[in-house]
Amino acid sequence: MTKMHAAVITAKNTIEYQDVSKPQPGPGEVLIQVELAGVCGTDAHLLGGHFHARFPLIPGHEIVGRVVELGKNVKGFFEGQRVVLDPDLNCGTCVMCQRGMRHQCLNYEAIGVTRAGGFAQYVLAPSNVVYDANDLDPEVAVFAEPLGCVAWGITRLKPEPGSTALLYGAGGIGLLLMQALLASGVSEITVVDTQPERLTLARRLGARQAFVASSSTDEQLRDLFPHGFDVVTEATGAPKVQQHMVGHATPGGKILFFGVAPEDAIIEVSPYEMFRKDLTVLGSFSLNATVPLALRWLRSGRVQVERLITETLPLNLLHQGIQQKIAADPHHIKAVVDPSRTTGVWAT
Repeated sequence: MTKMHAAVITAKNTIEYQDVSKPQPGPGEVLIQVELAGVCGTDAHLLGGHFHARFPLIPGHEIVGRVVELGKNVKGFFEGQRVVLDPDLNCGTCVMCQRGMRHQCLNYEAIGVTRAGGFAQYVLAPSNVVYDANDLDPEVAVFAEPLGCVAWGITRLKPEPGSTALLYGAGGIGLLLMQALLASGVSEITVVDTQPERLTLARRLGARQAFVASSSTDEQLRDLFPHGFDVVTEATGAPKVQQHMVGHATPGGKILFFGVAPEDAIIEVSPYEMFRKDLTVLGSFSLNATVPLALRWLRSGRVQVERLITETLPLNLLHQGIQQKIAADPHHIKAVVDPSRTTGVWAT
């Protein structure tokens, strides 16, 4: 078998389903047969021509699969082993890598972002970003990468034991972030979202309070916690949401910008309020050697993901999953793609 099915972004806003050459592992590389690949907002950004997009590109960076073949000098893996990937690749020698900020590598590359990813039957990865997941079901292991991003945010935030938190956004990544906060010391979390269905799931997964976003939400939150929350974060990327975060932080509190806002977005905040309240403001980009922590959360059950997958798509319906992500369809929390499946006529 020298060819494989793949979804290829060939130009801005254009996905083609093609038969392409099956990759072969070189020294230090692992060839993986993809079982599932998650659809992420980053895929929508790439399709729109953002995020280092270079075409043609096979996207897909949330990957779980089986080891098929090992390149020269690769040890510690075996054929048939289920594995997950950290898609971020780094040079290891630039100033950011040497400071331990490898996800900020000045020579940044990423599987599914700048090089061929998991929306294909097979994907190549350097062995040093491959992690064992042989004890996990693929529907669980596929969350290792997005939960790794959450784990980096938590690592940055360092929530204090017994703290209170406010979270805007109860989509797939928001529900991961909510559970990770609870697993990391937060004792009580309040969630705000526009969709009642998602808030119902948030309550089942541990939210103490849940509010449907409206013109009265700020007042409701102040009534609930008049002195503010210890942690205020969001998983929406919406500037109009991020605008509210400073006002709901308690003195000495922490604010975490987690969602991906438009690159040209600007928000207004009161520098006096940030100064007066002794606030700590943090950002969180991608993941940074945090897949092992994500896997520990998944193995322990502290973060539950089984209810988050709402659709498993064949490979040549990837565009539908991305469109659902763009539209923020309330009935779809997380779509995953099974590259072994196709439907209808395969375009070559």
